[in-house]
Amino acid sequence: MFTQSSLKPALLMAAGLLSVGLALGSFTAQAGPGDRAQRPHAPRGDWSSHTERQRTEDGHTAHTTWNGSNGKTATRDATVVNDKAAQTRTRDVSYTGPNGKQRSVHDVTQKTDSGYARNSTYTNADDESATRNAVVTNDKDNGTRTREVTYTGVNGKTATANTVTTRTDTGYTRDTTVTGPNGGSGAREVVVACDKAAGHCTKDVAVNSNN
Repeated sequence: MFTQSSLKPALLMAAGLLSVGLALGSFTAQAGPGDRAQRPHAPRGDWSSHTERQRTEDGHTAHTTWNGSNGKTATRDATVVNDKAAQTRTRDVSYTGPNGKQRSVHDVTQKTDSGYARNSTYTNADDESATRNAVVTNDKDNGTRTREVTYTGVNGKTATANTVTTRTDTGYTRDTTVTGPNGGSGAREVVVACDKAAGHCTKDVAVNSNN
């Protein structure tokens, strides 16, 4: 048993071993100007950014430009399309870094009766692709939310991360199990309890790593 501050390697396995976890975790975020998902594309040092967002009939487009003090620029272009009839949301994002290299992300989110499914494809500057497929299921009767995620890296190897969040009388518990491409696994347990009357909450985290 390890505390959160002492060891996390198993839980970072999906991201660290495959690289797709970090890539998709960053690139598929709904990024706003200057937020962490975009900063890797901005010129280093002092920089400024300008974003224009245009509403469309079925979604929106957004264009962001970063200007560095060294004269270099980077851009992010996003198009989001909502299909109410099909209950889908499609997002295409392209990035051009200060070095001129391009990366892209393609997301399709499909609403389901009990949650949603989201399939993401990340393509790097070498035209190599990695994927992240997530299925989220909500069980209102039992007060649970299950998230099952499969990552496939550019090398074809896969990793999985399964998370179950359960509502309790005073907060929630969240249990995550990660399995890496080479069979390594890990688990993370979070317990949050709140005393509303006292305005006080506690959070306990435990991590188990099986290498």
